[in-house]
Amino acid sequence: MSAGHDPSAERPHDGNGRFPDPFAPASPSPSTGPRTPAPGDQDLPWKATAERRDLWGPVQKPLEGKVHSPGSKSVGRPGRSPLVRVGAPLLLGGLAAIATVVVGLGTALAGPLPVLGAAAGVGALTLGGSALVLNAPRREKDPALLGETVPEGTRAVLERILEADATTRERLTRLRPQAVVPAATEVLDDVQSLLTRIDALVGSEQLQSLRPSSGEVTMLEGMASRYVPELVDAASDTLGFLQTFEGSARQEALDNLGSIDRQLNVLAEGVEQIERDIVGGVSRSLEVHSEFLRTRFADQHLNPIIDV
Repeated sequence: MSAGHDPSAERPHDGNGRFPDPFAPASPSPSTGPRTPAPGDQDLPWKATAERRDLWGPVQKPLEGKVHSPGSKSVGRPGRSPLVRVGAPLLLGGLAAIATVVVGLGTALAGPLPVLGAAAGVGALTLGGSALVLNAPRREKDPALLGETVPEGTRAVLERILEADATTRERLTRLRPQAVVPAATEVLDDVQSLLTRIDALVGSEQLQSLRPSSGEVTMLEGMASRYVPELVDAASDTLGFLQTFEGSARQEALDNLGSIDRQLNVLAEGVEQIERDIVGGVSRSLEVHSEFLRTRFADQHLNPIIDV
């Protein structure tokens, strides 16, 4: 090796006069044998560089728009405008008061002061009543539950079931703050679960194809319209007792909650029987379903609040 001559700086020669590919896999050594190139060991000529690849991908921009909570008024169906909710009651109340004054003075049934007092009362009642109607929350029906091919008679019964379930859910919402003991919370949760299962059955094509007089449809209507609301009434009274009484009276109220919950479980077994029958294509009469519930109440040694 001569002075000033660095072999590492020499251009290597492999006989083809080309520079070697710096990304090519290393030549196999005699000791290790040939190595199969792995994917990605060598960039292809058309493969983009990292800088160009950044230009091809989606541009990362911050999300635009507003985030609303699920309970926000901006989510869901828009409500009535303030002009309707406030202006309409004022207009109706004013018209009712004016009409009362005109009628009272025109017929000369009373003096001006009594007529004005009556007009003020009628106007206030009209204003308050119309305000309650216009500001009441609008209940929305789920159109996906009932198909377009449901017979009219069956549709009417199923809509009554859904309406009753929605009313019971509103009552549960009002009762939740009073559920200060685990037994009360369990009862309300079981009612909620039962309503969900009834709605699921109403939404099934098999049930929608039945006649309105079939045992399954009639039993579900009885549960949604009578049995469950009566048990919720009893639970509501019991929750009031729990907040008022102590000692043995409080324990009796807790025992009543336990009885109500067991009765709800019997109703849930009745719904489960209807679910099995719907899946199996079996239809039973109302008397068969009622006898099933009566037998289960007897097996549980319960004196049911509901009249099956």
